[in-house]
Order: sequence, then structure tokens, then C-alpha cells
Amino acid sequence: MLIVTKKLIFSVGEVWFDEEPGEIHDVDALHYMQWTHPIESVQSDEFHTRLIDLTKSHDELYESIGKNDRYKIRRAEQKDDVVYEYWEQPDSDIIKIFSDFYDLFALQKGLSKMNRSRLKKRAEAGVLDISCVKLKDGSPLVWHVYYRSKNRVCLSYSASLKKNDDTSYQSILGRANRYHHWQDIVRFKNSGIGIYDWGGWYVGNTDQEKLGINEFKEKFGGEIVKSFNCYRGITIKGKLYLKLLKTFKELPFFFKATLQRRLPGL
Repeated sequence: MLIVTKKLIFSVGEVWFDEEPGEIHDVDALHYMQWTHPIESVQSDEFHTRLIDLTKSHDELYESIGKNDRYKIRRAEQKDDVVYEYWEQPDSDIIKIFSDFYDLFALQKGLSKMNRSRLKKRAEAGVLDISCVKLKDGSPLVWHVYYRSKNRVCLSYSASLKKNDDTSYQSILGRANRYHHWQDIVRFKNSGIGIYDWGGWYVGNTDQEKLGINEFKEKFGGEIVKSFNCYRGITIKGKLYLKLLKTFKELPFFFKATLQRRLPGL
């Protein structure tokens, strides 16, 4: 399925998981996301992620989670009184509520604001899935956003707000996030989806924050796989876009973050 969004002056299409894009109209460039093999004669980057096989039984999936993390999941459900909600067909109101929350998260992390147009296009295509864990008073703790295809879900965004001066809140937040992932996994399994994709895996060894995220993902089991993100310029403008994209990727993190904050559609 081809999904087209506007990035500045460029029309960029995305197609996922080896699905053919079909007829291409009014598209400057194409992103082939997480392709099994690199596409010949186009720019390709290796992409690593971690996959969980949802065809396993409920008990197998649960036992794959670390013992301490299973305890935290149970405690979140039984003692923290958190509430799990999800929207398999999120409307514009839910997209706005999530995006407003994500923008606060992005400000804390030094990231770019949410590309709301991209979310709306995915929602229109029927591939956007959003879930949230809240406190019983309705205050959101964690949001998850997925690209959802027929047999695979891919975690696109995860957002939560930290309160570094409140250790009790931080503990609840950590348990809620584990509970959230488990509820998502169970829901997708029960929906007949076969693969849970964590949306990325850091293969380096220097970024301590990313290594910590790897450690969190590893606690849920699964295996690391390699795929390819491929980029094809369709028009002259699209070829220019790919050159700019390549230059942008080579910038130091500080400059990339500054550009993204000023140009959220990038």
C-alpha cells in the first residue's frame, strides 16, 4: 500500500514490508521501508530491528519476558490501577491528543515535533494503530503508535513524560510501559497478527541511551533481523530530495535536531 505525504515541497511515498506500491502518481520519491532485500540500483540503508513471533502461545510469549518484568506487569495491573485504551481506527481528535502529548515529550528529549500529516495519511489508509495507558484519573502515562499491516505491526512512536524529581511517578511509569507493551502484544496476537516489530535495534556500542532501549526490548524475547530501507527518486525534484536527505543524515545530531525542530515536516 502506497501512502503519500508532503515533506516541505516534496511528495514522498512510503511502502512497507515488501508490498508493491502499485500505480505511482504525483510522487517525487519513494521510501521502501524494511525490505527483505536491497532494491537494485537505488539508495539502500541497512535497518535492524527486533521481532516477536506472535504465533506462539500466550503462555510462551509471557514466559519469554524476564521474571522481574513479569512482576512489574502484574503490579501495574493489580496495584497501580492503570487503564489500557486503544484505537484501531483513530480519528483526528485522538491523533491531535497524542500529537500534543508527543510534542511535549519531544521537547524533553530534544526531538522534532510530530509530523501530524503523516499520521493522518496513515489513518486514512487504515494502517494507523494508537494505544495509551493512563492513570485511573485519566492522566496519560504512555502512548504507543504503530504502523499496522495485515500480518505485522511496527512500533513507530513511544512517548512518555518524565518527572525526574518524583521517583514514585517514575517507578509507576516504568511498570506502565511494560504493561502497555504486553497489552499491545496480546491484543495484536488475538487479532491474528503474526509479527510484533519493535521498530528498530541499535547495532552500535557507544550510545548508552540506545543501548538501554535495546536492553528493554530484549526483556520481551524475540530475535534481531536485518532488513533494508531503500530510497528511489522518481522526479528531478525527488532526486534532489534524496540528496538533501543523505546530507541531512550525515549531519551531527545537534544540527539534525535543530533542523527538525524548525522544519517538523522534514
